[in-house]
Amino acid sequence: MLAYLEGIIKERQNGEMIVLVGSGTQGFVGYQVKTPEHPRYEALIPGDRAEVYLYSHVREDAFDLFGFLSTQEKNLFTTLLSVSGVGPKMALALLSHTDDVNLIDMILTEDKAGLTSISGVGKKTAERMVLELKDIIQKKIQSGLLRSSQGGPKAGGSQGVVAGADGTVDRGSKLFIEAYLALQGLGFKELQAKQMVEAALKRQMKLDRVEEVVKVALQGGN
Repeated sequence: MLAYLEGIIKERQNGEMIVLVGSGTQGFVGYQVKTPEHPRYEALIPGDRAEVYLYSHVREDAFDLFGFLSTQEKNLFTTLLSVSGVGPKMALALLSHTDDVNLIDMILTEDKAGLTSISGVGKKTAERMVLELKDIIQKKIQSGLLRSSQGGPKAGGSQGVVAGADGTVDRGSKLFIEAYLALQGLGFKELQAKQMVEAALKRQMKLDRVEEVVKVALQGGN
């Protein structure tokens, strides 16, 4: 079962992209990956290198790959699938409407009005999501698998970035994503921008504002 993919984006449109894996000497294989249609995915530009965490959905007549920018988002996607009546299409629509942290907050606060505002989610589905997922999500937050806006074992600054003792940085956090998108706006390529942000957060773990992260990232090793 495929779980992770890193390669060059060949095409991307309408929530799907083709990721090339291989080399010029041995040839390439193109994987078709479905992703949420949300502004945070606009950084996935054809010609750039991308890394996505995969969920493989196998049916008798199809083999679909769903790709996510972080393990948290993938974990939330699979958690949503446990709800009766919620399939991959609806789970992807939920993560296209909003980001993972906000969706978790809506479930924890029982915001059924917010959930039903999402296309395809009816009143009964929203009620089932709250009833079936609230306790599960709370347990996953406690174990560090998910985080809400209130944080949890994996939360760091006000926007949830962690640079732990082992030197890891949460690349799926809102702060990380907004910071590297800001660097891309300054002309840096996606992979370089991510590396710059990660290095900045490792140097100064208490950064919690986008402009601060960008400033430290631009300073580099100076």
